[in-house]
Amino acid sequence: MIVAAALLALMSSAATAEPPSDAVDPRSQEVLREECLSTIDRREVTLFGNGTVRLRQGPRGREAMRLAEISRDQVDTIRTILEGLDLTETDPVESGVQGAWVEQCTLVLPSIEAKRREYAYGRFGSHSLALSRAIAIANDLAELAAGRPDRPSAIPRDFQPKQGDRLERRDGELFEVVGPTVDGKGVELVGVRIPLTLYVRIDDLDVEFLRVVPRVEEP
Repeated sequence: MIVAAALLALMSSAATAEPPSDAVDPRSQEVLREECLSTIDRREVTLFGNGTVRLRQGPRGREAMRLAEISRDQVDTIRTILEGLDLTETDPVESGVQGAWVEQCTLVLPSIEAKRREYAYGRFGSHSLALSRAIAIANDLAELAAGRPDRPSAIPRDFQPKQGDRLERRDGELFEVVGPTVDGKGVELVGVRIPLTLYVRIDDLDVEFLRVVPRVEEP
Protein backbone atom coordinates (compact mmCIF):
# COMPACT_ATOMS: atom_id res chain seq x y z
CA MET A 1 0.00 0.00 0.00
CA ILE A 2 2.80 2.37 0.85
CA VAL A 3 4.51 1.67 -2.50
CA ALA A 4 1.22 2.14 -4.39
CA ALA A 5 0.58 5.41 -2.61
CA ALA A 6 4.06 6.60 -3.44
CA LEU A 7 3.61 5.74 -7.13
CA LEU A 8 0.28 7.56 -7.23
CA ALA A 9 1.90 10.60 -5.67
CA LEU A 10 4.70 10.55 -8.22
CA MET A 11 2.26 10.18 -11.13
CA SER A 12 0.15 13.03 -9.79
CA SER A 13 3.13 15.37 -9.41
CA ALA A 14 4.36 14.47 -12.91
CA ALA A 15 0.95 15.22 -14.40
CA THR A 16 0.77 18.61 -12.75
CA ALA A 17 4.42 19.56 -13.15
CA GLU A 18 5.11 22.59 -15.28
CA PRO A 19 7.20 22.18 -18.43
CA PRO A 20 10.97 22.63 -18.06
CA SER A 21 11.98 26.24 -17.68
CA ASP A 22 14.28 25.95 -20.69
CA ALA A 23 11.46 24.83 -23.01
CA VAL A 24 11.18 27.26 -25.92
CA ASP A 25 7.79 28.73 -26.78
CA PRO A 26 7.34 28.46 -30.60
CA ARG A 27 5.87 31.96 -30.54
CA SER A 28 9.23 33.39 -29.50
CA GLN A 29 11.54 30.86 -31.16
CA GLU A 30 13.22 32.38 -34.21
CA VAL A 31 13.75 30.17 -37.25
CA LEU A 32 15.24 32.92 -39.41
CA ARG A 33 15.89 36.64 -39.02
CA GLU A 34 17.33 39.08 -41.55
CA GLU A 35 17.94 42.77 -40.86
CA CYS A 36 19.09 45.26 -43.52
CA LEU A 37 20.08 48.81 -42.64
CA SER A 38 21.05 51.93 -44.55
CA THR A 39 21.41 55.48 -43.28
CA ILE A 40 17.70 56.12 -43.83
CA ASP A 41 15.93 52.78 -44.09
CA ARG A 42 15.57 49.56 -42.13
CA ARG A 43 14.01 46.19 -42.94
CA GLU A 44 13.80 43.29 -40.56
CA VAL A 45 11.99 40.04 -41.33
CA THR A 46 11.63 37.27 -38.76
CA LEU A 47 10.06 33.82 -39.01
CA PHE A 48 8.95 32.33 -35.69
CA GLY A 49 8.46 28.67 -34.85
CA ASN A 50 4.68 28.96 -34.69
CA GLY A 51 4.50 30.22 -38.30
CA THR A 52 4.25 33.95 -37.63
CA VAL A 53 6.17 36.16 -40.06
CA ARG A 54 6.97 39.65 -38.76
CA LEU A 55 8.13 42.43 -41.04
CA ARG A 56 9.40 45.76 -39.76
CA GLN A 57 10.18 48.16 -42.59
CA GLY A 58 10.49 51.87 -43.22
CA PRO A 59 12.53 54.93 -42.26
CA ARG A 60 14.74 54.21 -39.26
CA GLY A 61 12.87 54.89 -36.05
CA ARG A 62 9.51 55.00 -37.84
CA GLU A 63 9.26 51.44 -39.17
CA ALA A 64 5.82 49.98 -39.82
CA MET A 65 5.13 46.43 -38.65
CA ARG A 66 3.19 43.85 -40.64
CA LEU A 67 2.40 40.23 -39.81
CA ALA A 68 1.60 37.13 -41.82
CA GLU A 69 1.14 33.45 -41.04
CA ILE A 70 2.39 30.26 -42.67
CA SER A 71 1.52 26.67 -41.72
CA ARG A 72 3.56 24.50 -39.37
CA ASP A 73 4.36 22.24 -42.34
CA GLN A 74 5.81 25.23 -44.18
CA VAL A 75 7.85 26.17 -41.12
CA ASP A 76 9.20 22.61 -40.93
CA THR A 77 10.06 22.69 -44.64
CA ILE A 78 11.94 25.98 -44.29
CA ARG A 79 13.72 24.72 -41.19
CA THR A 80 14.78 21.55 -43.06
CA ILE A 81 16.09 23.61 -45.99
CA LEU A 82 18.05 25.94 -43.71
CA GLU A 83 19.50 23.10 -41.65
CA GLY A 84 20.60 21.38 -44.86
CA LEU A 85 22.46 24.38 -46.30
CA ASP A 86 26.21 23.86 -46.48
CA LEU A 87 27.49 27.22 -45.29
CA THR A 88 30.97 25.99 -44.40
CA GLU A 89 32.42 27.84 -47.40
CA THR A 90 30.55 31.07 -46.61
CA ASP A 91 32.48 33.82 -44.85
CA PRO A 92 30.73 35.15 -41.73
CA VAL A 93 31.44 38.65 -43.04
CA GLU A 94 31.30 39.25 -46.80
CA SER A 95 32.68 42.31 -48.53
CA GLY A 96 30.65 44.12 -51.16
CA VAL A 97 29.49 47.49 -52.38
CA GLN A 98 29.95 50.08 -49.65
CA GLY A 99 28.28 53.44 -49.13
CA ALA A 100 25.99 55.37 -46.84
CA TRP A 101 22.96 54.50 -48.95
CA VAL A 102 23.82 50.82 -49.47
CA GLU A 103 22.01 48.43 -47.17
CA GLN A 104 24.19 46.27 -44.93
CA CYS A 105 22.49 43.09 -43.80
CA THR A 106 22.75 40.49 -41.07
CA LEU A 107 21.20 37.03 -41.39
CA VAL A 108 20.72 34.98 -38.24
CA LEU A 109 19.87 31.27 -38.44
CA PRO A 110 19.21 29.92 -34.95
CA SER A 111 19.20 26.14 -34.67
CA ILE A 112 17.81 23.68 -32.13
CA GLU A 113 20.44 21.01 -32.81
CA ALA A 114 23.43 23.08 -33.90
CA LYS A 115 24.96 26.38 -32.86
CA ARG A 116 23.51 29.66 -34.08
CA ARG A 117 24.79 30.82 -37.47
CA GLU A 118 25.15 34.52 -38.29
CA TYR A 119 26.30 36.21 -41.51
CA ALA A 120 26.91 39.85 -42.44
CA TYR A 121 26.87 41.06 -46.04
CA GLY A 122 26.05 43.95 -48.32
CA ARG A 123 22.76 43.89 -50.19
CA PHE A 124 24.61 43.94 -53.52
CA GLY A 125 27.50 41.67 -52.66
CA SER A 126 28.34 38.38 -54.34
CA HIS A 127 27.03 35.59 -52.12
CA SER A 128 27.66 31.88 -51.95
CA LEU A 129 24.94 29.66 -53.40
CA ALA A 130 23.88 28.48 -49.95
CA LEU A 131 23.67 32.00 -48.51
CA SER A 132 21.78 33.21 -51.60
CA ARG A 133 19.17 30.52 -51.00
CA ALA A 134 18.71 31.58 -47.37
CA ILE A 135 18.44 35.23 -48.44
CA ALA A 136 15.83 34.27 -51.06
CA ILE A 137 13.73 32.62 -48.35
CA ALA A 138 13.94 35.79 -46.23
CA ASN A 139 12.89 37.89 -49.24
CA ASP A 140 9.92 35.62 -49.95
CA LEU A 141 8.78 35.88 -46.33
CA ALA A 142 9.14 39.68 -46.42
CA GLU A 143 7.01 39.87 -49.56
CA LEU A 144 4.38 37.66 -47.95
CA ALA A 145 4.16 39.90 -44.87
CA ALA A 146 4.16 43.06 -47.01
CA GLY A 147 1.13 41.75 -48.86
CA ARG A 148 2.74 42.54 -52.18
CA PRO A 149 0.18 42.08 -54.96
CA ASP A 150 0.62 39.21 -57.40
CA ARG A 151 0.32 41.54 -60.39
CA PRO A 152 2.99 40.43 -62.87
CA SER A 153 5.74 42.84 -63.85
CA ALA A 154 5.95 44.12 -67.42
CA ILE A 155 9.70 44.60 -67.07
CA PRO A 156 11.49 41.88 -69.07
CA ARG A 157 14.07 39.74 -67.28
CA ASP A 158 16.81 40.92 -69.66
CA PHE A 159 15.99 44.62 -69.19
CA GLN A 160 19.09 46.81 -69.05
CA PRO A 161 18.27 50.13 -67.33
CA LYS A 162 19.70 53.36 -68.68
CA GLN A 163 20.23 56.70 -66.98
CA GLY A 164 16.98 58.64 -67.01
CA ASP A 165 14.68 55.60 -67.26
CA ARG A 166 11.70 55.92 -64.93
CA LEU A 167 10.21 52.86 -63.28
CA GLU A 168 6.93 52.42 -61.42
CA ARG A 169 7.36 50.62 -58.11
CA ARG A 170 4.67 48.24 -56.91
CA ASP A 171 3.33 50.85 -54.50
CA GLY A 172 2.82 53.32 -57.38
CA GLU A 173 5.84 55.52 -56.68
CA LEU A 174 8.08 56.56 -59.59
CA PHE A 175 11.87 56.18 -59.49
CA GLU A 176 14.44 57.44 -61.97
CA VAL A 177 17.61 55.54 -62.83
CA VAL A 178 20.78 57.42 -61.85
CA GLY A 179 23.29 54.83 -62.99
CA PRO A 180 24.85 51.45 -62.22
CA THR A 181 26.44 50.46 -58.92
CA VAL A 182 30.21 50.12 -58.72
CA ASP A 183 30.18 46.37 -59.40
CA GLY A 184 27.71 46.71 -62.27
CA LYS A 185 25.28 44.24 -60.70
CA GLY A 186 22.85 46.81 -59.36
CA VAL A 187 21.36 50.16 -60.22
CA GLU A 188 20.87 53.38 -58.26
CA LEU A 189 17.44 55.03 -58.44
CA VAL A 190 16.02 58.19 -56.88
CA GLY A 191 12.40 58.94 -56.11
CA VAL A 192 10.65 61.32 -58.48
CA ARG A 193 8.07 62.47 -55.93
CA ILE A 194 9.66 61.32 -52.67
CA PRO A 195 13.21 61.98 -51.32
CA LEU A 196 14.40 58.37 -51.37
CA THR A 197 17.38 56.64 -52.98
CA LEU A 198 17.24 52.92 -53.76
CA TYR A 199 19.87 50.41 -54.78
CA VAL A 200 18.36 47.38 -56.51
CA ARG A 201 20.00 44.40 -58.14
CA ILE A 202 19.36 44.40 -61.88
CA ASP A 203 18.06 40.83 -61.61
CA ASP A 204 15.46 42.03 -59.06
CA LEU A 205 14.04 44.96 -61.03
CA ASP A 206 11.05 42.91 -62.19
CA VAL A 207 10.38 41.98 -58.55
CA GLU A 208 10.50 45.52 -57.16
CA PHE A 209 8.97 47.38 -60.11
CA LEU A 210 5.98 46.90 -62.40
CA ARG A 211 6.95 48.72 -65.58
CA VAL A 212 9.02 51.33 -67.35
CA VAL A 213 7.01 54.56 -67.49
CA PRO A 214 7.05 56.52 -70.76
CA ARG A 215 7.65 60.22 -70.14
CA VAL A 216 4.32 61.12 -71.75
CA GLU A 217 2.49 59.33 -68.93
CA GLU A 218 4.18 61.25 -66.13
CA PRO A 219 1.97 63.72 -64.25
